[in-house]
Amino acid sequence: MSDSPEHADYATLVEHHPFMLNRFLPDTTLVYVNSAMATFFEANPDALIGKRWLDMVGEEERRQWHEHYAQFTPEAPRHQLINCVGGSKGDSHWVEWTNTAFFGDDGSLIFIQAVGIDVTARMEARTALEINEERYALAQQAAGFGVWEWHPERDEIVWDSQCYRMLGLLPSDKPLTFAEWQARLHPDDVECCSKAVNEQLLEGNEFIIEFRYQTASGYLWVQGRGQVFERDTSGAPLRLIGTHLDIQSLKSVQQELTRSNQELEQFAYAVSHDLRQPLRMVNSYLQLLTRELGNDLSDDAQEMIHFAREGAERMDKMILGILDYSRVGRKTSPMEWVDSRAVLDDVMGFLKPMLTESGGHVHIKGDWPEVYASRDELTRLLQNLLDNALKYVENGTTPDVTITGHKQTYEWQVDVQDNGIGIAPEQQDRLFGVFARLQPRSRFEGTGIGLAICKRVVEHHEGKIHVTSPGEGDGSCFTFTLPIMRHYLNTSELDTSDSAL
Repeated sequence: MSDSPEHADYATLVEHHPFMLNRFLPDTTLVYVNSAMATFFEANPDALIGKRWLDMVGEEERRQWHEHYAQFTPEAPRHQLINCVGGSKGDSHWVEWTNTAFFGDDGSLIFIQAVGIDVTARMEARTALEINEERYALAQQAAGFGVWEWHPERDEIVWDSQCYRMLGLLPSDKPLTFAEWQARLHPDDVECCSKAVNEQLLEGNEFIIEFRYQTASGYLWVQGRGQVFERDTSGAPLRLIGTHLDIQSLKSVQQELTRSNQELEQFAYAVSHDLRQPLRMVNSYLQLLTRELGNDLSDDAQEMIHFAREGAERMDKMILGILDYSRVGRKTSPMEWVDSRAVLDDVMGFLKPMLTESGGHVHIKGDWPEVYASRDELTRLLQNLLDNALKYVENGTTPDVTITGHKQTYEWQVDVQDNGIGIAPEQQDRLFGVFARLQPRSRFEGTGIGLAICKRVVEHHEGKIHVTSPGEGDGSCFTFTLPIMRHYLNTSELDTSDSAL
Protein backbone atom coordinates (compact mmCIF):
# COMPACT_ATOMS: atom_id res chain seq x y z
CA MET A 1 0.00 0.00 0.00
CA SER A 2 1.08 3.55 -0.62
CA ASP A 3 2.33 5.66 2.26
CA SER A 4 1.22 8.91 0.60
CA PRO A 5 -0.61 11.55 2.69
CA GLU A 6 -3.74 10.99 0.61
CA HIS A 7 -3.76 7.30 1.45
CA ALA A 8 -3.16 8.03 5.12
CA ASP A 9 -6.11 10.45 5.19
CA TYR A 10 -8.34 7.89 3.47
CA ALA A 11 -7.31 5.12 5.88
CA THR A 12 -8.06 7.40 8.85
CA LEU A 13 -11.46 8.28 7.39
CA VAL A 14 -12.37 4.65 6.81
CA GLU A 15 -11.14 3.57 10.23
CA HIS A 16 -13.22 6.16 12.08
CA HIS A 17 -16.28 6.07 9.82
CA PRO A 18 -19.53 5.51 11.81
CA PHE A 19 -20.70 2.88 9.32
CA MET A 20 -19.40 -0.68 9.43
CA LEU A 21 -16.81 -1.21 6.69
CA ASN A 22 -15.16 -4.47 5.73
CA ARG A 23 -13.49 -6.20 2.81
CA PHE A 24 -13.55 -9.92 2.15
CA LEU A 25 -12.47 -12.46 -0.47
CA PRO A 26 -14.96 -14.45 -2.62
CA ASP A 27 -14.98 -17.23 0.00
CA THR A 28 -15.96 -14.52 2.61
CA THR A 29 -12.56 -14.49 4.33
CA LEU A 30 -12.23 -11.06 5.97
CA VAL A 31 -9.14 -9.08 5.01
CA TYR A 32 -10.18 -5.78 6.61
CA VAL A 33 -12.69 -4.53 9.20
CA ASN A 34 -12.91 -1.02 10.63
CA SER A 35 -13.44 -0.06 14.26
CA ALA A 36 -17.19 0.48 13.89
CA MET A 37 -17.68 -3.10 12.68
CA ALA A 38 -15.44 -4.55 15.37
CA THR A 39 -17.35 -2.59 18.02
CA PHE A 40 -20.69 -3.75 16.63
CA PHE A 41 -19.61 -7.39 16.97
CA GLU A 42 -17.77 -6.67 20.24
CA ALA A 43 -14.53 -8.15 18.88
CA ASN A 44 -10.96 -7.07 18.20
CA PRO A 45 -10.39 -6.22 14.51
CA ASP A 46 -7.34 -8.47 14.37
CA ALA A 47 -9.43 -11.37 15.74
CA LEU A 48 -11.86 -11.07 12.83
CA ILE A 49 -9.35 -10.74 9.99
CA GLY A 50 -8.57 -14.07 8.38
CA LYS A 51 -11.87 -15.66 9.33
CA ARG A 52 -14.67 -16.63 6.98
CA TRP A 53 -17.66 -14.64 8.19
CA LEU A 54 -19.95 -17.14 6.42
CA ASP A 55 -18.87 -19.74 8.99
CA MET A 56 -20.07 -17.49 11.81
CA VAL A 57 -23.69 -17.06 10.69
CA GLY A 58 -26.78 -19.23 10.64
CA GLU A 59 -28.27 -21.32 7.87
CA GLU A 60 -30.74 -18.63 6.74
CA GLU A 61 -27.98 -16.02 6.37
CA ARG A 62 -25.83 -18.47 4.37
CA ARG A 63 -28.76 -19.15 2.04
CA GLN A 64 -29.34 -15.43 1.58
CA TRP A 65 -25.67 -14.83 0.82
CA HIS A 66 -25.45 -17.52 -1.85
CA GLU A 67 -28.46 -16.02 -3.65
CA HIS A 68 -26.98 -12.55 -3.25
CA TYR A 69 -23.49 -13.61 -4.43
CA ALA A 70 -24.88 -14.97 -7.69
CA GLN A 71 -26.07 -11.46 -8.67
CA PHE A 72 -22.59 -9.90 -8.92
CA THR A 73 -21.29 -9.34 -12.44
CA PRO A 74 -18.85 -6.81 -13.93
CA GLU A 75 -21.88 -5.04 -15.37
CA ALA A 76 -23.77 -5.09 -12.03
CA PRO A 77 -21.09 -4.98 -9.33
CA ARG A 78 -23.17 -3.32 -6.54
CA HIS A 79 -26.13 -4.83 -4.65
CA GLN A 80 -27.85 -4.35 -1.31
CA LEU A 81 -28.80 -6.95 1.25
CA ILE A 82 -30.66 -6.68 4.57
CA ASN A 83 -30.24 -9.52 7.01
CA CYS A 84 -30.55 -10.27 10.69
CA VAL A 85 -27.14 -10.50 12.35
CA GLY A 86 -26.72 -12.22 15.69
CA GLY A 87 -24.71 -10.37 18.32
CA SER A 88 -22.22 -11.77 20.78
CA LYS A 89 -24.78 -11.63 23.61
CA GLY A 90 -27.44 -13.54 21.72
CA ASP A 91 -29.27 -10.39 20.64
CA SER A 92 -30.07 -9.72 17.01
CA HIS A 93 -29.71 -6.66 14.81
CA TRP A 94 -30.92 -5.89 11.31
CA VAL A 95 -28.08 -4.63 9.11
CA GLU A 96 -28.36 -3.16 5.62
CA TRP A 97 -25.26 -4.01 3.59
CA THR A 98 -24.18 -2.28 0.40
CA ASN A 99 -21.79 -4.74 -1.22
CA THR A 100 -19.53 -3.72 -4.10
CA ALA A 101 -17.64 -6.37 -6.05
CA PHE A 102 -14.24 -5.68 -7.65
CA PHE A 103 -13.29 -7.71 -10.71
CA GLY A 104 -9.95 -8.33 -12.41
CA ASP A 105 -9.19 -7.70 -16.07
CA ASP A 106 -10.13 -11.28 -16.85
CA GLY A 107 -13.57 -10.82 -15.25
CA SER A 108 -12.79 -12.86 -12.16
CA LEU A 109 -14.06 -11.57 -8.80
CA ILE A 110 -11.16 -10.41 -6.64
CA PHE A 111 -12.81 -9.13 -3.48
CA ILE A 112 -15.98 -7.53 -2.14
CA GLN A 113 -16.18 -4.37 -0.09
CA ALA A 114 -19.18 -3.97 2.22
CA VAL A 115 -20.68 -0.98 4.01
CA GLY A 116 -23.16 -1.86 6.80
CA ILE A 117 -25.75 0.28 8.57
CA ASP A 118 -27.66 -0.84 11.66
CA VAL A 119 -31.32 -0.52 10.61
CA THR A 120 -32.86 -2.41 13.54
CA ALA A 121 -35.05 0.53 14.58
CA ARG A 122 -36.31 0.97 11.02
CA MET A 123 -37.06 -2.74 10.59
CA GLU A 124 -38.84 -2.94 13.95
CA ALA A 125 -40.93 0.10 13.02
CA ARG A 126 -41.71 -1.47 9.64
CA THR A 127 -42.67 -4.76 11.30
CA ALA A 128 -44.87 -2.92 13.79
CA LEU A 129 -46.47 -0.98 10.92
CA GLU A 130 -47.11 -4.20 8.99
CA ILE A 131 -48.67 -5.79 12.07
CA ASN A 132 -50.86 -2.73 12.61
CA GLU A 133 -51.87 -2.69 8.95
CA GLU A 134 -52.75 -6.38 9.14
CA ARG A 135 -54.77 -5.80 12.32
CA TYR A 136 -56.50 -2.83 10.72
CA ALA A 137 -57.35 -4.89 7.64
CA LEU A 138 -58.75 -7.69 9.80
CA ALA A 139 -60.71 -5.18 11.89
CA GLN A 140 -62.09 -3.62 8.71
CA GLN A 141 -63.13 -6.99 7.39
CA ALA A 142 -64.70 -8.00 10.72
CA ALA A 143 -66.51 -4.67 11.13
CA GLY A 144 -67.59 -4.62 7.50
CA PHE A 145 -66.43 -1.15 6.51
CA GLY A 146 -64.29 0.22 3.71
CA VAL A 147 -62.59 3.60 3.27
CA TRP A 148 -62.96 5.91 0.29
CA GLU A 149 -61.59 9.23 -0.93
CA TRP A 150 -63.29 11.60 -3.32
CA HIS A 151 -61.60 14.40 -5.28
CA PRO A 152 -64.50 16.43 -6.72
CA GLU A 153 -62.38 18.83 -8.75
CA ARG A 154 -61.13 15.98 -10.96
CA ASP A 155 -64.16 13.72 -10.34
CA GLU A 156 -62.25 10.75 -8.91
CA ILE A 157 -63.42 8.35 -6.20
CA VAL A 158 -60.83 5.91 -4.83
CA TRP A 159 -61.96 2.84 -2.87
CA ASP A 160 -59.74 0.69 -0.69
CA SER A 161 -59.71 -3.09 -1.18
CA GLN A 162 -62.31 -3.61 1.56
CA CYS A 163 -64.86 -1.49 -0.31
CA TYR A 164 -64.53 -3.77 -3.31
CA ARG A 165 -64.50 -6.92 -1.17
CA MET A 166 -67.64 -5.83 0.72
CA LEU A 167 -69.51 -5.36 -2.54
CA GLY A 168 -68.17 -8.51 -4.17
CA LEU A 169 -66.48 -6.50 -6.92
CA LEU A 170 -62.99 -6.82 -8.38
CA PRO A 171 -60.52 -4.12 -7.29
CA SER A 172 -59.69 -1.55 -9.93
CA ASP A 173 -56.72 0.77 -10.27
CA LYS A 174 -58.90 3.17 -12.21
CA PRO A 175 -60.72 5.67 -9.95
CA LEU A 176 -64.51 5.77 -10.09
CA THR A 177 -66.40 8.83 -11.20
CA PHE A 178 -69.33 10.18 -9.21
CA ALA A 179 -71.67 9.17 -12.03
CA GLU A 180 -70.34 5.59 -11.90
CA TRP A 181 -70.84 5.47 -8.14
CA GLN A 182 -74.35 6.90 -8.45
CA ALA A 183 -75.29 4.43 -11.19
CA ARG A 184 -75.12 1.55 -8.70
CA LEU A 185 -77.53 3.17 -6.23
CA HIS A 186 -81.00 1.75 -5.86
CA PRO A 187 -83.35 4.00 -7.87
CA ASP A 188 -85.35 4.86 -4.73
CA ASP A 189 -82.20 6.11 -2.96
CA VAL A 190 -80.68 8.31 -5.68
CA GLU A 191 -82.49 11.52 -4.73
CA CYS A 192 -81.81 11.45 -0.98
CA CYS A 193 -78.15 10.49 -1.49
CA SER A 194 -77.57 13.22 -4.06
CA LYS A 195 -79.19 15.78 -1.74
CA ALA A 196 -77.02 14.76 1.21
CA VAL A 197 -73.83 14.88 -0.86
CA ASN A 198 -74.66 18.29 -2.37
CA GLU A 199 -75.40 19.72 1.08
CA GLN A 200 -72.06 18.39 2.29
CA LEU A 201 -70.23 20.06 -0.59
CA LEU A 202 -71.99 23.37 0.09
CA GLU A 203 -72.00 23.45 3.89
CA GLY A 204 -69.11 21.22 4.82
CA ASN A 205 -71.08 19.26 7.41
CA GLU A 206 -70.49 15.57 7.97
CA PHE A 207 -73.10 13.48 6.21
CA ILE A 208 -74.45 10.09 7.19
CA ILE A 209 -76.69 8.38 4.66
CA GLU A 210 -78.13 4.91 4.25
CA PHE A 211 -78.68 3.48 0.81
CA ARG A 212 -78.92 0.27 -1.16
CA TYR A 213 -75.94 -0.38 -3.41
CA GLN A 214 -75.74 -2.87 -6.24
CA THR A 215 -73.22 -5.63 -5.58
CA ALA A 216 -72.25 -8.65 -7.62
CA SER A 217 -75.15 -10.59 -6.05
CA GLY A 218 -77.86 -7.95 -5.58
CA TYR A 219 -78.48 -4.86 -3.48
CA LEU A 220 -76.70 -4.39 -0.14
CA TRP A 221 -77.67 -1.89 2.54
CA VAL A 222 -74.72 0.45 3.14
CA GLN A 223 -74.19 3.34 5.52
CA GLY A 224 -72.07 6.06 3.96
CA ARG A 225 -70.26 8.65 6.06
CA GLY A 226 -68.19 11.50 4.68
CA GLN A 227 -66.46 14.74 5.56
CA VAL A 228 -64.62 17.45 3.63
CA PHE A 229 -60.95 17.39 4.64
CA GLU A 230 -59.41 19.82 2.16
CA ARG A 231 -60.58 22.95 0.36
CA ASP A 232 -59.00 25.39 -2.07
CA THR A 233 -58.50 29.09 -1.41
CA SER A 234 -62.05 29.86 -2.58
CA GLY A 235 -63.56 27.31 -0.21
CA ALA A 236 -64.41 24.72 -2.84
CA PRO A 237 -63.91 21.13 -1.60
CA LEU A 238 -60.85 19.37 -2.94
CA ARG A 239 -60.89 16.15 -0.96
CA LEU A 240 -63.46 14.17 1.01
CA ILE A 241 -62.76 11.08 3.10
CA GLY A 242 -65.35 8.65 4.38
CA THR A 243 -66.43 5.08 4.93
CA HIS A 244 -68.87 2.54 3.55
CA LEU A 245 -70.30 0.30 6.29
CA ASP A 246 -72.19 -2.93 5.65
CA ILE A 247 -75.50 -2.58 7.54
CA GLN A 248 -77.39 -5.37 5.81
CA SER A 249 -77.71 -7.38 9.05
CA LEU A 250 -78.90 -4.30 10.94
CA LYS A 251 -81.49 -3.57 8.26
CA SER A 252 -82.68 -7.17 8.38
CA VAL A 253 -83.14 -6.86 12.14
CA GLN A 254 -84.95 -3.54 11.69
CA GLN A 255 -87.26 -5.06 9.10
CA GLU A 256 -87.99 -7.99 11.39
CA LEU A 257 -88.61 -5.55 14.25
CA THR A 258 -90.97 -3.55 12.03
CA ARG A 259 -92.82 -6.73 11.17
CA SER A 260 -93.04 -7.70 14.85
CA ASN A 261 -94.28 -4.22 15.75
CA GLN A 262 -96.96 -4.47 13.07
CA GLU A 263 -98.06 -7.78 14.55
CA LEU A 264 -98.04 -6.20 18.00
CA GLU A 265 -100.15 -3.33 16.68
CA GLN A 266 -102.64 -5.86 15.34
CA PHE A 267 -102.62 -7.64 18.68
CA ALA A 268 -103.16 -4.36 20.53
CA TYR A 269 -106.06 -3.56 18.24
CA ALA A 270 -107.58 -6.98 18.90
CA VAL A 271 -107.13 -6.51 22.64
CA SER A 272 -108.63 -3.03 22.69
CA HIS A 273 -111.62 -3.95 20.52
CA ASP A 274 -112.24 -7.68 20.31
CA LEU A 275 -111.42 -8.56 23.93
CA ARG A 276 -112.93 -5.53 25.62
CA GLN A 277 -116.17 -5.84 23.68
CA PRO A 278 -117.26 -9.10 25.41
CA LEU A 279 -116.47 -7.52 28.77
CA ARG A 280 -118.63 -4.52 27.97
CA MET A 281 -121.39 -6.91 26.88
CA VAL A 282 -121.09 -8.87 30.16
CA ASN A 283 -121.35 -5.63 32.13
CA SER A 284 -124.33 -4.47 30.08
CA TYR A 285 -126.26 -7.72 30.52
CA LEU A 286 -125.53 -7.77 34.24
CA GLN A 287 -126.95 -4.25 34.49
CA LEU A 288 -130.01 -5.34 32.49
CA LEU A 289 -130.40 -8.41 34.68
CA THR A 290 -130.28 -6.29 37.82
CA ARG A 291 -132.80 -3.84 36.39
CA GLU A 292 -135.11 -6.64 35.14
CA LEU A 293 -135.23 -8.64 38.32
CA GLY A 294 -134.95 -5.69 40.67
CA ASN A 295 -136.19 -6.58 44.18
CA ASP A 296 -136.68 -10.24 43.22
CA LEU A 297 -132.93 -10.79 43.56
CA SER A 298 -131.83 -12.30 46.82
CA ASP A 299 -128.97 -10.76 48.74
CA ASP A 300 -126.71 -13.61 47.63
CA ALA A 301 -127.66 -13.09 43.97
CA GLN A 302 -127.01 -9.35 44.22
CA GLU A 303 -123.62 -10.04 45.77
CA MET A 304 -122.73 -12.50 43.00
CA ILE A 305 -123.75 -9.99 40.32
CA HIS A 306 -121.66 -7.35 42.09
CA PHE A 307 -118.61 -9.66 42.11
CA ALA A 308 -119.15 -10.47 38.41
CA ARG A 309 -119.34 -6.81 37.45
CA GLU A 310 -116.34 -6.00 39.61
CA GLY A 311 -114.35 -8.81 37.97
CA ALA A 312 -115.28 -7.60 34.48
CA GLU A 313 -114.28 -4.03 35.32
CA ARG A 314 -110.98 -5.25 36.83
CA MET A 315 -110.22 -7.31 33.73
CA ASP A 316 -110.96 -4.29 31.55
CA LYS A 317 -108.47 -2.25 33.57
CA MET A 318 -105.90 -5.01 33.25
CA ILE A 319 -106.36 -5.07 29.47
CA LEU A 320 -105.87 -1.30 29.39
CA GLY A 321 -102.75 -1.76 31.49
CA ILE A 322 -101.36 -4.30 29.03
CA LEU A 323 -102.03 -1.84 26.22
CA ASP A 324 -100.17 0.91 28.08
CA TYR A 325 -97.29 -1.48 28.73
CA SER A 326 -97.07 -2.49 25.06
CA ARG A 327 -97.11 1.13 23.86
CA VAL A 328 -93.93 2.13 25.74
CA GLY A 329 -91.31 3.02 23.13
CA ARG A 330 -93.80 2.75 20.26
CA LYS A 331 -96.82 5.04 20.55
CA THR A 332 -95.38 7.97 22.40
CA SER A 333 -93.81 11.38 21.87
CA PRO A 334 -90.35 11.37 20.23
CA MET A 335 -87.09 11.49 22.15
CA GLU A 336 -85.92 15.08 22.59
CA TRP A 337 -84.34 17.39 25.15
CA VAL A 338 -87.08 18.20 27.67
CA ASP A 339 -87.18 20.33 30.81
CA SER A 340 -87.54 17.76 33.59
CA ARG A 341 -88.83 20.34 36.08
CA ALA A 342 -91.57 21.42 33.66
CA VAL A 343 -92.59 17.75 33.29
CA LEU A 344 -92.69 17.37 37.08
CA ASP A 345 -94.83 20.50 37.40
CA ASP A 346 -97.31 18.96 34.93
CA VAL A 347 -97.38 15.78 37.00
CA MET A 348 -98.04 17.77 40.18
CA GLY A 349 -101.02 19.35 38.45
CA PHE A 350 -102.42 15.91 37.65
CA LEU A 351 -101.94 14.79 41.27
CA LYS A 352 -103.53 17.86 42.87
CA PRO A 353 -106.95 16.18 43.47
CA MET A 354 -105.23 13.22 45.12
CA LEU A 355 -103.14 15.54 47.31
CA THR A 356 -106.21 17.53 48.28
CA GLU A 357 -108.14 14.39 49.23
CA SER A 358 -105.33 12.80 51.24
CA GLY A 359 -103.84 16.01 52.68
CA GLY A 360 -100.48 14.72 51.56
CA HIS A 361 -97.32 16.67 50.65
CA VAL A 362 -94.69 16.26 47.95
CA HIS A 363 -91.35 17.99 48.59
CA ILE A 364 -89.25 18.75 45.49
CA LYS A 365 -85.48 19.03 45.89
CA GLY A 366 -82.24 18.86 43.96
CA ASP A 367 -81.39 19.20 40.29
CA TRP A 368 -83.93 19.16 37.45
CA PRO A 369 -81.96 19.60 34.21
CA GLU A 370 -82.87 19.07 30.58
CA VAL A 371 -82.80 15.35 29.79
CA TYR A 372 -83.04 13.44 26.54
CA ALA A 373 -86.35 11.64 26.88
CA SER A 374 -89.86 11.08 25.59
CA ARG A 375 -91.92 13.73 27.37
CA ASP A 376 -94.98 11.46 27.52
CA GLU A 377 -93.03 8.56 28.99
CA LEU A 378 -91.16 10.71 31.51
CA THR A 379 -94.51 12.15 32.62
CA ARG A 380 -95.94 8.63 33.00
CA LEU A 381 -92.87 7.50 34.96
CA LEU A 382 -92.97 10.35 37.48
CA GLN A 383 -96.74 10.17 37.80
CA ASN A 384 -96.77 6.42 38.49
CA LEU A 385 -94.03 6.67 41.13
CA LEU A 386 -95.60 9.63 42.93
CA ASP A 387 -99.09 8.13 42.68
CA ASN A 388 -97.83 4.93 44.36
CA ALA A 389 -95.96 6.90 47.02
CA LEU A 390 -99.13 8.80 47.93
CA LYS A 391 -101.41 5.76 47.68
CA TYR A 392 -99.64 3.03 49.62
CA VAL A 393 -99.79 4.42 53.17
CA GLU A 394 -101.35 3.07 56.35
CA ASN A 395 -104.85 4.24 57.25
CA GLY A 396 -104.70 7.43 59.26
CA THR A 397 -101.23 8.33 57.96
CA THR A 398 -100.78 11.56 55.98
CA PRO A 399 -98.66 10.86 52.88
CA ASP A 400 -95.32 12.66 52.95
CA VAL A 401 -93.13 12.23 49.87
CA THR A 402 -89.76 13.75 48.91
CA ILE A 403 -88.60 13.61 45.29
CA THR A 404 -84.97 14.58 44.71
CA GLY A 405 -83.02 14.98 41.47
CA HIS A 406 -79.26 14.48 41.36
CA LYS A 407 -77.37 15.72 38.27
CA GLN A 408 -74.18 13.70 37.89
CA THR A 409 -71.48 13.57 35.22
CA TYR A 410 -73.05 11.00 32.94
CA GLU A 411 -76.51 10.43 34.39
CA TRP A 412 -79.44 12.00 36.19
CA GLN A 413 -80.74 10.21 39.27
CA VAL A 414 -84.16 10.67 40.87
CA ASP A 415 -85.10 9.39 44.34
CA VAL A 416 -88.75 9.13 45.45
CA GLN A 417 -88.80 8.64 49.23
CA ASP A 418 -92.15 7.96 50.95
CA ASN A 419 -93.49 7.23 54.43
CA GLY A 420 -95.65 4.38 53.19
CA ILE A 421 -96.20 0.75 54.06
CA GLY A 422 -92.70 -0.34 53.04
CA ILE A 423 -91.61 -3.54 51.31
CA ALA A 424 -90.13 -6.68 52.81
CA PRO A 425 -86.58 -7.24 51.45
CA GLU A 426 -87.46 -10.67 50.04
CA GLN A 427 -90.31 -9.13 48.00
CA GLN A 428 -88.38 -6.26 46.40
CA ASP A 429 -87.03 -8.19 43.39
CA ARG A 430 -90.49 -9.19 42.11
CA LEU A 431 -92.04 -5.77 42.53
CA PHE A 432 -91.48 -4.66 38.90
CA GLY A 433 -93.08 -7.72 37.29
CA VAL A 434 -96.26 -7.49 35.23
CA PHE A 435 -99.34 -7.94 37.48
CA ALA A 436 -97.08 -8.24 40.52
CA ARG A 437 -99.10 -7.42 43.65
CA LEU A 438 -97.76 -7.53 47.20
CA GLN A 439 -100.96 -6.32 48.86
CA PRO A 440 -104.50 -7.78 48.58
CA ARG A 441 -107.07 -5.87 46.51
CA SER A 442 -109.24 -5.52 49.58
CA ARG A 443 -106.56 -3.24 51.01
CA PHE A 444 -105.31 -1.36 47.93
CA GLU A 445 -106.90 -1.11 44.47
CA GLY A 446 -104.76 -1.47 41.33
CA THR A 447 -103.85 -3.71 38.43
CA GLY A 448 -100.27 -4.43 39.48
CA ILE A 449 -98.84 -3.15 36.22
CA GLY A 450 -97.84 0.44 37.09
CA LEU A 451 -94.30 -0.36 38.27
CA ALA A 452 -93.78 -2.73 35.32
CA ILE A 453 -94.54 0.24 33.05
CA CYS A 454 -92.04 2.35 35.05
CA LYS A 455 -89.34 -0.27 34.52
CA ARG A 456 -90.11 -0.51 30.80
CA VAL A 457 -89.97 3.29 30.41
CA VAL A 458 -86.63 3.52 32.22
CA GLU A 459 -85.12 0.70 30.16
CA HIS A 460 -86.41 2.31 26.96
CA HIS A 461 -84.32 5.33 27.98
CA GLU A 462 -81.30 3.07 28.69
CA GLY A 463 -81.54 3.71 32.42
CA LYS A 464 -82.00 1.63 35.58
CA ILE A 465 -84.60 1.51 38.35
CA HIS A 466 -84.66 -0.17 41.76
CA VAL A 467 -86.28 0.10 45.20
CA THR A 468 -84.86 0.10 48.72
CA SER A 469 -86.84 -0.30 51.92
CA PRO A 470 -85.90 -1.22 55.50
CA GLY A 471 -89.01 -3.40 55.58
CA GLU A 472 -92.74 -3.33 56.04
CA GLY A 473 -94.02 -0.21 57.81
CA ASP A 474 -90.81 1.78 57.27
CA GLY A 475 -91.40 3.46 53.90
CA SER A 476 -89.65 2.96 50.58
CA CYS A 477 -87.32 4.79 48.21
CA PHE A 478 -87.68 4.24 44.46
CA THR A 479 -84.61 5.31 42.48
CA PHE A 480 -84.15 5.57 38.72
CA THR A 481 -81.31 6.90 36.58
CA LEU A 482 -81.32 8.22 33.02
CA PRO A 483 -78.14 8.85 30.96
CA ILE A 484 -77.20 12.46 30.32
CA MET A 485 -74.54 13.76 27.90
CA ARG A 486 -71.62 15.75 29.31
CA HIS A 487 -71.92 18.72 26.91
CA TYR A 488 -75.56 19.22 27.91
CA LEU A 489 -74.91 19.32 31.64
CA ASN A 490 -75.01 23.10 31.88
CA THR A 491 -77.91 23.79 29.53
CA SER A 492 -80.39 24.24 32.38
CA GLU A 493 -79.48 25.86 35.66
CA LEU A 494 -82.74 25.49 37.56
CA ASP A 495 -83.60 26.58 41.10
CA THR A 496 -82.53 23.81 43.49
CA SER A 497 -84.00 25.31 46.61
CA ASP A 498 -86.41 23.19 48.64
CA SER A 499 -90.09 23.63 48.05
CA ALA A 500 -93.19 21.90 49.36
CA LEU A 501 -96.51 21.34 47.68
